[in-house]
Amino acid sequence: MSGTRTFTHLISIALLLLWSAVLLYFHYSGRVNEYLPGDGIFRPMVLYTGIGLAIMGLFNLLTMGSEVAGCEGHDHGAGGCGHDHDKDCGHDHSKEAKSGCGHDHDHKHEHVHHEGCGHDHGHVHHEGCGHDHAHDQAHHEGCGHDHAHAHGGDHDHGHAAKSGCGHDHSHDHVHAPHDHHGHGILEESGWTGRLVAILILAAPITWAAIKSPDRYSANAVMNKGVYNQNYNSTARADEFTLRGDGSKPSRAAPKPVPMPDTPLPAPDKFNDPEAVAKASSAPPKEAQSYGSFTLEDLKQQIEQNSKGEFVLQVPEIYYTGGDLEVQRVITGQPIETTAQVLPEKVNNADGHRLRIFRMLVQCCAADARPYSVPVDFGKKAPDFKEMTWVKISGIMSYEKDGDQTIPVIKATSIEETTAPDNTMIY
Repeated sequence: MSGTRTFTHLISIALLLLWSAVLLYFHYSGRVNEYLPGDGIFRPMVLYTGIGLAIMGLFNLLTMGSEVAGCEGHDHGAGGCGHDHDKDCGHDHSKEAKSGCGHDHDHKHEHVHHEGCGHDHGHVHHEGCGHDHAHDQAHHEGCGHDHAHAHGGDHDHGHAAKSGCGHDHSHDHVHAPHDHHGHGILEESGWTGRLVAILILAAPITWAAIKSPDRYSANAVMNKGVYNQNYNSTARADEFTLRGDGSKPSRAAPKPVPMPDTPLPAPDKFNDPEAVAKASSAPPKEAQSYGSFTLEDLKQQIEQNSKGEFVLQVPEIYYTGGDLEVQRVITGQPIETTAQVLPEKVNNADGHRLRIFRMLVQCCAADARPYSVPVDFGKKAPDFKEMTWVKISGIMSYEKDGDQTIPVIKATSIEETTAPDNTMIY
């Protein structure tokens, strides 16, 4: 390879290895978890692509010294030979060769031989020729040429040599082997073009690896519409419904079921026999019904903490705004949730509210959108730095705003907490 070709080849290999290194870094550092969901093929694709690029770069590095075989079998006509046989020769080959030209013509010519030629051309001969010509050229008397040409490229010049021109037309063309590597912008451009191409290929991914944040900023969340929510939406309601209809697995903690033949504890000084007998004979308490969805359904579906609060995710609270039956059941019930906090900028003239949200991802972090609900403290809201993770306990309530029913948490406590393992919900 030439020096320029070697340099551009090494640059190409370096770019492949750079892209591979960035992808493998995102995978093994765990940063990919902040950008792509855990299910599906997205996270494995980052790993497989990084490995593939590394293999490609190392293969090109190990084979960069190998030469491509020669040009045998290639058609080096006017387009591929690299020679221009129609110009710059300085000869006029369009006429018949005359006697005494003294050339060695390597061309296939049709010619007519006149007297005194002395050649045997195997075609049209005149008296006294005596020479053997393996091609068809038009010669005149006394030409004396040696017309055996040695072309390395099998070129057919299709012209006739003039007599008396004094030139040697035996074009011994030797074609060097062609290097059939791809010609890209790094090779065909000047140095300015090469530098621009390298920057385009290397700078963005390097900058992204170093500077891209793993979290949304407050401004980014606001720009994605954290204060402009549609609580009537049913776009993904089936994923976050509180109904125990089998459409999603229950998140309620399994509860031990006593065996029917379990004996009652024996009376002793700590037990009142009458109370035990009364409890054993009392009928089971029936669940309060609110149509097709009941409080018992909610308990079977959603886990409760040690204080009896239903542990909900923000999107689950969000989608209750569009489900009247669930609202009837959960209104007034204690709940707990974990989220990030922002100041409330809607219906908060008295400053009693904050807004909590979680980012919900459909495919990747780029399409994440905030799901949010207001939190009312009944007095001046506490100060928290924007985007702080908090754990909130409160009572569920709802209020009308135009044609929407907005879920509002009446806060009983709020405290700063650590971020969950997955800061986004997938």
